[in-house]
Amino acid sequence: HMLASGRTSAKNLESTIGRLTHMSMVIPNVHHFLSRLRDLLWRAKRRHWIPLSPACADDIRLMKVFLAQAWKGVSLNLLAYRKPTHVYYSDSCPFGLGGYSTAGHAWRFQIPSDLRFRASNNLLEHIAAIITPWIDIIRTDIQAGDCCLSMTDSSTSEGWARKTNFSELTDDPIQATVRLEVARSHATRMIENGIKDYSQWFPGNENIVADSLSRDDDLSDSALTNLLLSLNLPQVPQKFHIVPLPNDISSWLTSTLQRLPVKEQLREEHKRTNLGRGNDGETGRNLSGSTATPSSAASLQPTSTSYLEHSPWLCEMDASLATFSIPWLKAQSAIPFPMWHRPSGTTANGIPPKMKMAKLADFYSAFSEASKTMIPTRDNKKRSPSVSSANSPNASSRSTRPLSNNWQSEPSSSHVDHASTSSCRLPTPAGQLH
Repeated sequence: HMLASGRTSAKNLESTIGRLTHMSMVIPNVHHFLSRLRDLLWRAKRRHWIPLSPACADDIRLMKVFLAQAWKGVSLNLLAYRKPTHVYYSDSCPFGLGGYSTAGHAWRFQIPSDLRFRASNNLLEHIAAIITPWIDIIRTDIQAGDCCLSMTDSSTSEGWARKTNFSELTDDPIQATVRLEVARSHATRMIENGIKDYSQWFPGNENIVADSLSRDDDLSDSALTNLLLSLNLPQVPQKFHIVPLPNDISSWLTSTLQRLPVKEQLREEHKRTNLGRGNDGETGRNLSGSTATPSSAASLQPTSTSYLEHSPWLCEMDASLATFSIPWLKAQSAIPFPMWHRPSGTTANGIPPKMKMAKLADFYSAFSEASKTMIPTRDNKKRSPSVSSANSPNASSRSTRPLSNNWQSEPSSSHVDHASTSSCRLPTPAGQLH
């Protein structure tokens, strides 16, 4: 109806956004396409009717496509909590981007000098995180129903992979538009290809390989590959090799950076990593002219025994998918937030929908100690005329004199009935009638 009329009201738009939010239970990436509709709702609350912008109309048409997909059915493999089948690492700096997968395919992109200092570091981190699985989609290494995990050292990029809410009204319009398009392009690929997508943050000092791919532009692909393999880093897969970035991705990345203006506050000095750059002193200038003289004859080795064996790291150690998933598995093993905290301080099952309790006082008495202090309460009951003698001088004297020794201090108990919870009675002195 909104597309046909070209306008909408605040009430109708709010109801539509609520229903589309419910659709995120089966299509989680739908959150990336609701920010413009929320901006329109904010403006619609100030008027009776508001026209649909072309961008909002396109978003509603896309929602119709998602609704049709949800109506046909969504695989449970895309809804259930699963272990990743593909793990990716990525990193970026103002001078380049890089990443690799557990299968060994690595890539890097050096930003041209005229395109530097345009995108923020958070945006570059997010672009690097979505490029790595994009390469596997183009190579058809990832299929429908697979589950990919993007490891990044940027907490902002981790959040943007799950949900974005950029506002083109309050933020920089150009920056917000570019961020929206980057996040939506990734979400659209995941939805169209039927891929489950996770993201996880981990410390930057552990992201050694991806950091080198994005910063060490002075080394060739073969030199950097040999360097990383020679260091025996646990993050390097056995079949690690650097492949060229596909033309579709490189052209998309270049056009995206060209749309952003240069920001001088983003300018910084290029810092390369210290991998393979030892602190040794200068080499000697004069070489020795003496020749090596053998002190003994060469040892004869049997022809059946080989004395040149492969490195045990390259042939025995298995940098498998399970090894790369350890940081993610540790992060998921924490206690979930919605837990039922009992008065004893222990946590166990989740919050139940109902908690049956015969007496609320019995529940608290089990976890509280008796108090020896007697707290009198005000009696608001109407007294009969026969009890009007309470206002007499004798009664006032009885109320003001100190307590006698006949008073027995009894600990107050929490075991009270529901009928007696509204008042608290004091003990009666010995010999005094009720």
